[in-house]
Amino acid sequence: MRTTLLLFCVFSLFSSLSRGSSIPFSPIVRSYSVSNYNAGIQNWSVAQDERGIMYIGNNKGLLEFDGNRWKLHELPTKNIVRTVYIGEDGKIFVGSFEEFGYFEHDSLGSLVYHSLKDEVKDFRFQNDEIWSIVPVQDEIVFQSFGSLFIYDGHTVRGIRTKSLPLNLFQVGDTFYSQLINEGLSIFINDGFEHLIDRKLLGDSDVMAGLSYDDGALLLTRNSGGFIYQHGKVVKWHTECDAELEKYTVNRVVMTKDSCYIIGTISNGVYAIDKKGRLLWKENTDSRLQNNTVLGLYCDADNNVWVALDEGIAYILNNSLVYYYEPPYRKIGMIYDVLVKEDEAYVASNQGVYRMKSGKLELVPGLEEQAWYVKEWGNQILCGHNKGTFQIAGLQASLISDVRGAMCMREIYHEGHPLLLQGTYTFLNLYKENASGVWSFLNSLGGFTHMVRGIEMDHRGNIWVKHLRKGLFRLRISPDLKRVEDLKMYMELGDVKDGNFSLFKINGRVVFSNGKAFYTYEDMTDSIIPYEVMNEQLPELKGINDVSHAGGHMYWFVSGRMAYLVKCEMNVFQIEHRIPFSLFEGLSIEERAAMVYDKGSKSSYLCLNNAIARIDADSSLLYKSSVKRSLWVSGITVEAEWTGKKKQLSVQEENKIEAEFSTVCFSLCYPVYNNYTYKVRYKLEGLNDQWVDNERSLEKKYTRLPFGSYVFKAEVYDGNQILASTTLPFVILRPWYLSYWAISGYVLAGLILLLLLQYIVYQSVKKKKDRVIEQQRIAHQAEIEQQEKKIIELEKEQLEADLRFKSKELSGVVMTNIAHQEFLNSLKEEIQQQKLSGQYTRKNLDKLLALVNNNIVSDEESWNMFQANFDRIHENFFRNLKQQYPDLTSGDLRFCALLRLNLPTKEIAKLLNISIRGVDAARYRLRKKFNLPQEDSLTDFMINFK
Repeated sequence: MRTTLLLFCVFSLFSSLSRGSSIPFSPIVRSYSVSNYNAGIQNWSVAQDERGIMYIGNNKGLLEFDGNRWKLHELPTKNIVRTVYIGEDGKIFVGSFEEFGYFEHDSLGSLVYHSLKDEVKDFRFQNDEIWSIVPVQDEIVFQSFGSLFIYDGHTVRGIRTKSLPLNLFQVGDTFYSQLINEGLSIFINDGFEHLIDRKLLGDSDVMAGLSYDDGALLLTRNSGGFIYQHGKVVKWHTECDAELEKYTVNRVVMTKDSCYIIGTISNGVYAIDKKGRLLWKENTDSRLQNNTVLGLYCDADNNVWVALDEGIAYILNNSLVYYYEPPYRKIGMIYDVLVKEDEAYVASNQGVYRMKSGKLELVPGLEEQAWYVKEWGNQILCGHNKGTFQIAGLQASLISDVRGAMCMREIYHEGHPLLLQGTYTFLNLYKENASGVWSFLNSLGGFTHMVRGIEMDHRGNIWVKHLRKGLFRLRISPDLKRVEDLKMYMELGDVKDGNFSLFKINGRVVFSNGKAFYTYEDMTDSIIPYEVMNEQLPELKGINDVSHAGGHMYWFVSGRMAYLVKCEMNVFQIEHRIPFSLFEGLSIEERAAMVYDKGSKSSYLCLNNAIARIDADSSLLYKSSVKRSLWVSGITVEAEWTGKKKQLSVQEENKIEAEFSTVCFSLCYPVYNNYTYKVRYKLEGLNDQWVDNERSLEKKYTRLPFGSYVFKAEVYDGNQILASTTLPFVILRPWYLSYWAISGYVLAGLILLLLLQYIVYQSVKKKKDRVIEQQRIAHQAEIEQQEKKIIELEKEQLEADLRFKSKELSGVVMTNIAHQEFLNSLKEEIQQQKLSGQYTRKNLDKLLALVNNNIVSDEESWNMFQANFDRIHENFFRNLKQQYPDLTSGDLRFCALLRLNLPTKEIAKLLNISIRGVDAARYRLRKKFNLPQEDSLTDFMINFK
């Protein structure tokens, strides 16, 4: 047992010593204000249950916090909760003004308050306010300044004390109480026995006691600490006695690694080891939002909760990450830091600062932008906007006036070490003399670019990164005067003219374009994708800086997070993540950088006006044996149509009414020091795919149909599952889908089917009859159409026959006219012969009589011709006379002959006129028709209608 205790003490001592530094780093503080927890400003007490839930005594009641959600539980009296204690049975005991009792969870998981005040018999309350709750054996003791109330699990008895207890606390198996205006006493048998005289304790009140080896460490209000051991009181000396005496000790707690956390009234929190060395302190000069500490608690993960006069603070004491922010001045964005044993140098955009003995000073002459501060041999060199300087204490001497010295890297040229420096304009060389002092050699010719990074590969190629865009590969001439074999790379993958990253992993030069990693392949003299790294590190996007962290460890820094990656031969694995959300209020953008200190094996993260120290050795941390669980803390269901909501108890079999188809699960994962975990969900029965939900511990599903489901949730960090939970539930069938309803639906369906069948039959029958009637009507119409067509055909045939007969008749008439003309001419000839006397008169008269009997008058012949011509040519003469009423009968005859397309000679014969007479007649008709000279009169007659 003693060996174990000794080892633990040595471990604790080593742990505390390892946290010493020339920069006063302190733990990260997460602050919670009224706007976060929505209750009273003042907080008085803190406790944690076995599940990890935090409970805080607040001005408005009891605050509950699970790391994600705050909830306020008020007392019936609406008074302040001064003190909180959680019993072994899970009851949350609270004390207030003339009120005390406990909260416990009901079937819905909600806290319900049970008052114990009314259980006190035969006792009169007189301004009794409960300040302490302590378990004494099997009983719970509530302490006020004038009374004690003892609860045995069934009954409560009240005791009015003769002396006035200021407090009640336990150290080991002994219960102590500081009596007002008296010394320290022991609480035993429901009373107080005097133990230590007040004068031995600096004439000050003992505010708390803690274990110290096999004794007790007693912390007084204004006289510091005292060790009570083997009946003796000895002063406990610390590095901050004067501050503890000045700022008034109010609360004390001991961490799991034996660190004493002391809360003061006016200067925040101090962390001191057993030897009295100050490990860290937090106050308003750092990140604490208030200096008045009203309550302290060390949780299961060895981190410290602080109840403040204004707000609540969570101090990540058990963390690899500590940080420093100057309390009184803003030093700007930090680009580099050099930490030595007794001093440190910080390069920022406002200059170079030196810190020694807790004092931060600007190095004279090094105002303005400083890019780096590093140590080579015994020299501290600074790359500055004004040039390159050597620093010793607060003295800076210029060794190169080439402005804008942004980076420097040690290289080897033909086996000799050199320092190659990138500036705003040139590449500079520095050479080491025999005394080990580096001095400026010269600037290299043939290269004038802004260089922000330099690396050398195994082939001796020098790679430089432009400040804004592109990469260069080059070599240095043998005489160290010029740049040779210069090659420019302005694109990586699909990114052109980008601000690429340049770094070296295990001797291999690697590049990044913000989307993927690339490397140089010397066999093909080309830059190719680094497939293995891309496959194994898909999470690492937008990497701005990579630095070696010793061995196979490397820091990859993006704009949101720093990753500690183990890089072995083609095996890459993320070991640790540090989100920049840890550093609230510090704007970083893409300028954060990591610096590794080989001496302390610590890494320093350069932030805006702050520096974070990261210890890579996690063995220094307290390892909690408690593994936090993930569970469903509440189920809220909502009816879609009515908006009605209902809170359900979480059971092994959860049955939800059908109308509440919207289900919201509230989960609890009470882990407060992991800022990188994520949560994913899956609802079997709806979708078998995991859905990432970042860090939200609430999941809502809407319009879920009835059926059986299994809700699953997992908390994971990278590839590691930290916690998971499963909750089956059933959404019941709605009444209209119950088995009785379905049977009714089936019966109604059958009836409806029969009715439908009858209706269909009638409909088909009517349709069939209608089709038959339509077919009959169509057939009748077809017959009538055929008959009509036959009549039309017959009519057309008759008309055709009529036209044919008319044409024949016209021909006959024309023939008759010609015959008549012949007979007339013959008659005239006979008359002439008669007059000549060659034939007898009797014979000629007889012949003339015969001719006269066969001659038809011209008028009759033309009337007959006109009638038949009108019939054949569709009222030609009538239409012609209507349109041209001034036409004579001779004109009409001439037009008819033109329509028949007869030649001029035949027209002349038929009309018994000369050819010139025909032409004259044509001319007259043209004038009457107003026919242009170029148009044919015959065509006009033929086309006339």
